[in-house]
Amino acid sequence: MRVRLDEDVRQDDRMEHLVDLDELARRLDGLRTEWSRRARVGPFTWRDERASWPQAITTDRDSVEIPESLGLRVEYGEDEIEICVWTGGWADVNWVADGEGGSLCPEFRDVDGAYAAVARTVEDLLV
Repeated sequence: MRVRLDEDVRQDDRMEHLVDLDELARRLDGLRTEWSRRARVGPFTWRDERASWPQAITTDRDSVEIPESLGLRVEYGEDEIEICVWTGGWADVNWVADGEGGSLCPEFRDVDGAYAAVARTVEDLLV
């Protein structure tokens, strides 16, 4: 009988990589510039798939070996949007607008879908 090591478990638990988060960050960078004219836009945040648990969130992309998530925070007035895009093909979106909060979990299969979901979500909430 073979005993599973922690590394064996971590290897099995890695999510499918549908979205190239580096490409998504490059594409969203232009929108961040546009959004910055209307809101406070934070830096991208990253989480490393290979980091030990609990995985740290960092703004230093160079310190991340294999990106598992890409985050972004947009604040406008008293309102805010937090988006975390997962390489597995979904995003966790939380927002507070006009004193009301909500969340979404859009799904997609590639960078184009992720880009469209993030752009649409931020634009809809920045109105």
